[in-house]
Order: sequence, then C-alpha cells, then structure tokens
Amino acid sequence: MVGQKSELDDYIGQCLNNRYLIRDLIGKGGMGRVYLAEDTAKGGMPIAVKILSLNLANQQMSQRFAREIFIGAQLGRKSKHIVRILSYGVTDDKTPFYVMEYLQGKNLKQILKIKPLTISKFLQICNQICLGLQCAHQGISHKGEIYPIVHRDIKPENIFISEDSKQGEIVKILDFGIAKFLTERSGMTLTDSFIGSLPYCSPEHMEGRKLLDVRSDIYSLGVLMFEMLTGKHPFQTKSNSFGTWYQAHRFQMPPTVEEINPQVKVPQILEKLLMSCLAKEVSDRPQNINKILEDLEKVNIQLKDVIPSNGSDIVNLSFPVQLVPATLLSEQECLQKNWPKNKPIAPIGFPHLLHTTQRPIPTFWAMLPKQEITRFLDKIHGTEFISKMNVYPMLLWVTVLYDAEPSMTKWLPYFLDLKDNKGQNIARGLAEVGYYHLLFFPLEDPTRCSHVTTLNLTASQRQQLVDWLEISQQSKELISPNQAKNILKTEYEKLKLDILQNLAIHQKSERESLKNWMNKFLEIFLKFVSRH
Repeated sequence: MVGQKSELDDYIGQCLNNRYLIRDLIGKGGMGRVYLAEDTAKGGMPIAVKILSLNLANQQMSQRFAREIFIGAQLGRKSKHIVRILSYGVTDDKTPFYVMEYLQGKNLKQILKIKPLTISKFLQICNQICLGLQCAHQGISHKGEIYPIVHRDIKPENIFISEDSKQGEIVKILDFGIAKFLTERSGMTLTDSFIGSLPYCSPEHMEGRKLLDVRSDIYSLGVLMFEMLTGKHPFQTKSNSFGTWYQAHRFQMPPTVEEINPQVKVPQILEKLLMSCLAKEVSDRPQNINKILEDLEKVNIQLKDVIPSNGSDIVNLSFPVQLVPATLLSEQECLQKNWPKNKPIAPIGFPHLLHTTQRPIPTFWAMLPKQEITRFLDKIHGTEFISKMNVYPMLLWVTVLYDAEPSMTKWLPYFLDLKDNKGQNIARGLAEVGYYHLLFFPLEDPTRCSHVTTLNLTASQRQQLVDWLEISQQSKELISPNQAKNILKTEYEKLKLDILQNLAIHQKSERESLKNWMNKFLEIFLKFVSRH
C-alpha cells in the first residue's frame, strides 16, 4: 500500500480510537483514503488505515458496516491471499474506518501501467488471485450458516503484489465485503448507490441484480486477465458513462488476445478460458474458480519446458512437469497388496511409494477396525499439509476421513521430514502425481487390502509442496526433529475445527451437485417418457 505522495489532510496527525496514529496518505480511490499509521498499543507497529467516503448516519448502517468488516476479517484469517483486517471503528465525525496489515509493494494497476505481464508472471499472479477468490467463494461461517462471499469489485487497484522477505511476492486481494456494504446503503438511486468499477463490472451487476453469485467475480476476473496479458481493456467505449459501459459489457464481443497485441502468443486453452470468463450470460461462464485453477494448471503443464529464444516471455515454471495418469496404478492393483510383515497388526497408518514402470506412485496404508472402514467408504475425505519451515523442514501430512459428527471423524496424521530422502521422495511424488491412493486394511483380517480410494490434491497444495521442497534444500534446523513435531502437533490441534468446516462446505456442495444432476436426469427422463 505504497504509492501516493503526502498532501494536506485533516486526518494526518490524528490518533483514531486513541490508538491508531495517522502518519501519511498513501492511497485514495472512490471508496475512501488509505493512510500509513502506527499502532501505539503495539509499540508503533506500522499498519494501514482505510477511512471510507461516507458517514454512518444511523445504528443500522453501523451494524451493517461491522458485519461486512467481520466477514473481511474472517477471510483474511483463512487465506494468505486476502488482506488481513485487524480492527475497525468510526472517527469523531462518524466516518467509518478499518485497520489492515501494512503491505509493501505495488498494486496491479501500477504494474500494468509499465507493460503487460509475461505469461509466466501472469500465471503466478492469476493463480494466487484465484486461490483468494476460491477461499471467499467457498464461504465463511456466520451463526452456524455458511455464506459464500462475492467481492463485487475485482479490478487492478484491488490486487496488491506484496513483497515479503521470506516468501517472495504474495498476491493480496483488497476490499472484501466493503463493496457489498456500500452497495446496500438504503434510500439511494441506482446511479448514486452503484458501487463498482465500470470497466470491470459484470452485465448483471450493472443491471442491479441483487443476488449476484461467484460468476460475477469470474467475469471481472476475465476482464482483469485480458488486461494483464495485453495491457489493454477488452472493450472500447467513447465515454466513461454508466450507459456506454453497460452497452459494452452487455453487447460488445471481446477480441482475441492476438487481435489486440499480435506479439502475445497464448495457448489455445488460455484463450478459450478468457473468452468463457467474459461470456455475457452467467450460465456460459466457468461455474466456479476451481475450473479456472484447473485450466491454469493445464497451461502451466503445457509451458513447463518451453523457453523462447529471446527469454522474455515463457519461462521454465516451478510446477511439476506433468500430471501422471491415474491408470499407472489402478485401484484394482492396490487391492492385491499385502500388509508388510515388519509392521504391527494395530490401528496405524504410514505412506509408501509403489513402483510402476514409469514412476513411483504415492499411497497411504491405514489399518482400522472393519466397522470403521465400512462407515467411511462413502464419506468425504480430505488432505491437509501443515508446516513451520522457518524452524525446521518438516511437514505434517493429514488425511481426514470426515463425518458430520466431529467426534466420529478419523484423523490419519504422518510426519514427513524433508531432511531425509524418504520424506523428500514422498513429498515430491505427491507434488508431481497430484493424487494418492488410500489403502484400507481391516484389523480383524489384515492379510490383504480390502478397499481403496483415491484422494486428489489441489493445485495450491501441489505448488506448496514444490515450494517447501525447494526451501528445505537451503533451510537450517533451528530446533530438533522432535521439537518440530511438537510444534506441528499444536498447530494441527488448532486447525482441526477449520478443517472440519471446510469439509462440511465441500460435502454440502457435493450434495447440491448430486441433487441438481438428479433433477436434470429426472427432467430428461420425463420428457423421454412423454414422447414414447
């Protein structure tokens, strides 16, 4: 949040809530002004304060503002790609403000002013934007309910590239919840109350539809992605009025990347992704961020070893070379495996690399009572990785057999020490293959594997594993392996509730998808019956 020069400003020098000392103006826009400030309660720690461009006229508006800030604060805790909100309040003249982590770097608008992004840089930044949006769209818990969060104002100014000395460049999405709060102000006309940046708004957003869903953000992301690659907006207007932008978003067909900038050559799958995100009709766009992440991963894989002669655009990416087909080791083959003789007959779990003619495939073997295995066969399973790489290169790999009753959920944790070859090989296998087979052995009849299921890793988990493997090569052990395990165990216990909530969201989504599929099937079946 660095950029604008200081100017005369009534807030500079004030101490908001007797705690936040305003030092300098560092940014301003349609929603308000951002200041560099000090948190006097924390020894002058630098923070950013955003003071909004409106007054809270009544208690109802104050409560709504507090609710949206609460949403933003939850999201910042869930994803490192959403700016963290630390606190909020109102100034003496009833103007709302909120306190954020202070970031050093540039927003995407400042970066794109210089030149478009190379494809490799585009993929790095876009992937992180999608991870932040994915977290928000999956929703947050409020009073026992899960609420998907739509940003409503995705634009270059709200994408910040933060420079972190330890983790390198991290993309952060700004202003979650605020657009919705400002849009919902009562007693205003559409023109007065419309909040959003006209060049990036979806057609349905401009039409004033109240029930915007995640596909509105996907449209804005499409405009943003096009601009990131070409340096230009996909639509041209003669003025900046609401009407001309609405005509462009609703009726203008977007050009191809090559039509705008012949120097930029993008893979066909990426061109197709851009056009689908920019579809006029909501139903023609990708239905969720997961689909976009999958396509970006495919582009990553295609471009892995392609390095042009000028070295200016496509570079060697850090993502795994290729996704190994699941057919290399079928679940049927896993059913032929026997429990190792050197392992006790007891409820334990451990990872094992099974070799094929092409490469080793990661698996996890678990011995459980037969009744438990049966209970979890049709349930949702999840995978989590926990690490503290800054103190010791070790991962806690957790396989979760989910049950809606938390006490019935089964946790299968295992430590991977990235300082030894076994841990490195398993982590590398997981990153490169992108899935692992989970083999169940019944405690009552442990001779042979009785059931197998396959768990897929997300694109972000695979990239995390790649990053951790790279870090482990240079990291120094500040503590012993046993101390590292104790730290990870503590962190693991803290995260269990969040993991269960995420799995509950996933289960609900799967049930809704199944219900929609069944309804569609029934509709087709009834049409068939009526014709015959």
